[in-house]
Amino acid sequence: MKSQSETRERLLRGVKVLDVGEGVSGPYAARTLAWLGADVVKVESPSGDVSRRMGPFPGGVPHAEKSALFLALNAGKRGVTLDLESEDGRARFLELAAESQIVVDNHPSGWLSERGIGYEELATVREDIILCQITPFGNWGPYAKYDAGDLSLFHMSANAHGMLGPVEDPNSEPPIRAGGYQADQVAGMAAATSTLTALFAARMSGRGCHIIVSAFEAMATQAIAGLSNIAFGGDSPTRDLAEVREASIGGQVSAIGGVLPCNDGYVAISPREDAQWARWLELMGNPDWSEDPKFNTRDARQKNAGELWDLLSEWTSQRSKQDIAREGQQRRIPCFPVNTVKDLMTDPHLEDRRFFVPIVHPVAGELRYPGVPYRLSKTDLPLGSLPAPTLGQHNKEALP
Repeated sequence: MKSQSETRERLLRGVKVLDVGEGVSGPYAARTLAWLGADVVKVESPSGDVSRRMGPFPGGVPHAEKSALFLALNAGKRGVTLDLESEDGRARFLELAAESQIVVDNHPSGWLSERGIGYEELATVREDIILCQITPFGNWGPYAKYDAGDLSLFHMSANAHGMLGPVEDPNSEPPIRAGGYQADQVAGMAAATSTLTALFAARMSGRGCHIIVSAFEAMATQAIAGLSNIAFGGDSPTRDLAEVREASIGGQVSAIGGVLPCNDGYVAISPREDAQWARWLELMGNPDWSEDPKFNTRDARQKNAGELWDLLSEWTSQRSKQDIAREGQQRRIPCFPVNTVKDLMTDPHLEDRRFFVPIVHPVAGELRYPGVPYRLSKTDLPLGSLPAPTLGQHNKEALP
């Protein structure tokens, strides 16, 4: 009888992928497939992926093999270099495609076709091939020929409108985008999801397909609460704090909660109901001001939110965010620490679940990489099996 470990198989075992993308969205999609077990070959130009020059770098010193962004997005892949501007490079790319079922790309719309290696040519060398192209706006519509990056897409998709939350003067405090590469990663996840759907269909029918992802539309799905409100005849949420009665964002405390300073950062609380508020006061030792009529009802607390902020902050600023969060949760009060990225690296829950994966790179050394937010009971995920490739590392073994 086979042991459980012997019967576990990688979900995408035997699936070969060509990652011809650059930057974030395409490589993120291909990395997702790699960490599900696909054999992913990253195709770079002789000068390398642009993310090799984006950093961050150790000590702030640029190095093509030590960009944290490149290393994180391309772990689990093999790497080759091809000059797709040359006839020989394009011919060798099509040979690689004939042995692969999936091609992931995020160059400008039409870039592959202009070089004679678009979907029509790929389908000629392999009938069941799947080409997934990530574009800013799709291949038709008024914006189809526009270029756009993460910054543009985050703002155009209405997601920036809520950033900072309600502010005192919307005219002088404009919306900002979230940190990192939100739009690129959302588009990359949409690409990975649609590619897996197409792979299932190809296994049923034997036919591949051409997927075109619109990053703009992928980001628009993230505004679903606001879109639902509009669908029911509501208006866009206001950013004017004076008009907001049920919000506590951007450092403001209201009747339903807010973000409070601690001696090691911040804690977020949300004692929305009177019973929760009573338990919060108990946690604070029932201070004398808690009996003040200005604070003994939800409406009263809302009207006097500024003064309440000062009183709560005086207490929380003397304590640890972790201690407050733990004791608040024990009393069934919505309460949690506002973690920094550094906090995540030592988070006991993530540590226990082995979320961060150590990978040894031949140039960058051993680093901890974020893993995946899921586990599959009958599938081994090949996390950490391959570091990101050095430029052209697998040319001899992987190129025809």
